[in-house]
Amino acid sequence: MRLVKYIAIAIINGFGVVIGIIWVAVPATVAQPSLNYQLALSGRQPEAETPQSLPELYKLRDRLKVQLDNLAKTPDSAPFPAELWKSAIHRQQSQTLTQQLQNVQIQIQIEETAKYNWDEAAKFAAQAVLIGRTSNPSSATWEQSQRLWQIAINTLRLIPHDSFLADRAIDKTIEYQGNLSVATYEMQVARSVEKVRAEEEEIRERARKEQEKKEFARREIERKEQEKKERARKELERQEFQRQELARKELERQELARKELERQELEKQELARKELERQELEKQELARKELERQEAARKELERQELEKQELARKELERQELERQELARQELERQELARQELARQELERQELERNQQATPQPTPESTATPTPAPATPAASPPNFFFAGDTNRDGQINEQDEAGKEQWSLSKGALISFNDRNNDRGKIPTWKQTKVSAPRRAAMLSQVNLTLSENFKTSQLFITADSIASPHISVFQKTGDGWQPVDISGAKPLVFSTNIVLGVEAKQFADRNWNGTVNLKATAQSNGQEIASTTIQMGVSPWMIAPNTAPVTEVQVSDRGAVNSEFISQLKQAVEPTGAKVKVLQGDRTWMQDTQKNGYVQLPEKSDLRLFNVALKSNSEPEKNPPVKLTQDRDLKVVKIGNPRSLDPVSQWSDGYGNLQVTPPIPGHPMGRVYYGNSGNASFNPEVLDFIQAQRIQGPPVDIDTSWLLTRQVDEIINFIPTQTPGQYVMAIASPEAGVKLLEELEGRGYGDVTMNRGLSTQTTVSAALQNRALIQHNLYLQNQKLNPIIEKLKREFLLRDDQIIQVPVMFGYSGYAWWPNMVNSVPVNGKLLVSNPRGPMIDGVDYTQERLRQLLLPAGVSVSFLDDRYYQELKGNVQSATNTVRKPEERPFWQSLPNNY
Repeated sequence: MRLVKYIAIAIINGFGVVIGIIWVAVPATVAQPSLNYQLALSGRQPEAETPQSLPELYKLRDRLKVQLDNLAKTPDSAPFPAELWKSAIHRQQSQTLTQQLQNVQIQIQIEETAKYNWDEAAKFAAQAVLIGRTSNPSSATWEQSQRLWQIAINTLRLIPHDSFLADRAIDKTIEYQGNLSVATYEMQVARSVEKVRAEEEEIRERARKEQEKKEFARREIERKEQEKKERARKELERQEFQRQELARKELERQELARKELERQELEKQELARKELERQELEKQELARKELERQEAARKELERQELEKQELARKELERQELERQELARQELERQELARQELARQELERQELERNQQATPQPTPESTATPTPAPATPAASPPNFFFAGDTNRDGQINEQDEAGKEQWSLSKGALISFNDRNNDRGKIPTWKQTKVSAPRRAAMLSQVNLTLSENFKTSQLFITADSIASPHISVFQKTGDGWQPVDISGAKPLVFSTNIVLGVEAKQFADRNWNGTVNLKATAQSNGQEIASTTIQMGVSPWMIAPNTAPVTEVQVSDRGAVNSEFISQLKQAVEPTGAKVKVLQGDRTWMQDTQKNGYVQLPEKSDLRLFNVALKSNSEPEKNPPVKLTQDRDLKVVKIGNPRSLDPVSQWSDGYGNLQVTPPIPGHPMGRVYYGNSGNASFNPEVLDFIQAQRIQGPPVDIDTSWLLTRQVDEIINFIPTQTPGQYVMAIASPEAGVKLLEELEGRGYGDVTMNRGLSTQTTVSAALQNRALIQHNLYLQNQKLNPIIEKLKREFLLRDDQIIQVPVMFGYSGYAWWPNMVNSVPVNGKLLVSNPRGPMIDGVDYTQERLRQLLLPAGVSVSFLDDRYYQELKGNVQSATNTVRKPEERPFWQSLPNNY
């Protein structure tokens, strides 16, 4: 009977149609027991004690334990040799009961596992049923239900076939197989219905256009007929007039002569009037040109005025910095003067004590007086306090110069060392209790070297009040790194060579500029006897541009719908030396989940580089940080709080909307740019964070209000060329897209299919006949893209030969009408581009070939990927992936001017 249950037929009739026969493979229905389990069951139980359920197994186990306990209490040694057989029987009984207890415990474990799998399968099935009951379910809903039924079936198959639940698991598997088939069938039906609806809508649209065409033709015929009648009527009137004119000819001859004279006079006047009008027009044209010249001159004057104002602003900033520097020097001078007065006072007091302790001088001794020895005072040689000011990876006397004034180009750097790694609910900088550094290797070292003169003094480290909440300081002792009280209340552990470690709890942001003033003070008897101050700053967070080498490409596994895309992605990426990381169950648009960046710190013989990613705030529970292949090198931070955006602007905060240029004049580490949709720009807190880093800003806003996604990576991309350090900028061009179609039609390819296999599939001629679509794209070029190009040339100092206008067309709501080739990913000399599915001319995709021709001078190799799944969701290759790029190997401070 059990063998019959292993082979089942599930006949599903959702709408009265037989779906198929499901064969349940015998080995796959339930899991086979292991060899140990089979051996464990080899010990037979009495038929009367065979359990039939898990509670009965528990009772049998307890009964066997009691029997063993009772048997253990009975002595097994016989007092007389004749009774030795009783001892043997006693031992045999003990062994038998022990073996039976082991067998029962093994079977209990199997039954508990089977029950757990049974309950898990039931949970998945309940979820699938709940999803299937959704009103008006879509194909995606049925697909989710199908996946849950499959998980439930796979879970049931984990139940061993010798468990009590095995028979019920087989029956339940057959039931779930039927439900799986129903879900599969409903998914296919939903997809068919959706496709039919789209086709019906297209047919209605075509019928409407045909009706409009017929109506236009009817009206044209009526107009021509009316014109014909009007011409006939006028001809009759003309003939009647001629007849009357002949009858009155003699009488009116003199009148006609007079009128002829008048006509000639009128013509003469008319010629004179036209000449005056021509002269007036020429005069107006000259005036217009003069106004244009004046307008150009005015704009030039405004530009010069703006430059003059900018120079004045920079001069004011320079003067302000000089004023601050003078103020700081004055404060230092006053501090040194105060210290000198304190030292002299201590010397005077010490001299008085020495004079009181010694006998009165004799005349001989007064002849050559010797001053009393003074207490050694702190001075730069014997009170050294500095970090790695010159950023050479070591701390020595050379770091004294300029240690009080920090800038991006000079001064000791502090590493961001997030102790929570984004796991805690309270920001690290708000946590006042600090026990030890999370990663000691990330601490920035500061040395305090003293002479023996300070052996009896107390040493304190204090930080300015603004920076104190945002940093932690530790002292290296024999017991490891110990936290330092930077309020000045608790002294350091004394040593003549003190090593301190400083870490930042956060990067610079809108509330803190990232700098800290650390002061070392020596006190004796409550009096300050020496002090010095250094200024340190947090190493800025930077984004690697698209032109940087790639180490890893990340993509989300969406199942069968993007399996071919992932396969093509691996084939294109892996030969370049980069890896492809496929993430299960992550968000579709990987580019939006996080922005991968890095931090640089100096080392003695090298440069320390750390990967730091900004995590997206949108749907944090569905958006875990994406770990790198080298997880220990990744730190994840979250800037700002999630925003409630309207549905139109919901994608504005995605990190696809935050990009950076390659190095450009004035910005050696690149410059950040982002999409501004007007009502909802990119997250202001993140923009303030970028601005606070001071190295890749100020960010440039680009008008993306007309795009569906509102993201700037839909229209702009920087692509490296074969020449090191050179690049081109690809920008979407609707005008180029329209011209490409006109070119094809002009060559006789109007009937060729474009957008092949997409929901927008049509022919070249049909696309051109959609005048509303064509006019919409030409409007976008003139009113949106052309101003953007001018702004990019002005802000990024681009030349015309660096700009490549890629053919693309946009729908009315701002989505790419065919796969967007600008939304691409440069990977180590290769460009990963969406397959535009353009017209096939002589076996070649005409749109693909156009992009190759555009990139040919730059020597860029192109790989086209089938991203049809993402295109139907209104996105493309870059939006679907994320990249980890190698940080810049040259220290950023070496690329910056002094005191930047």
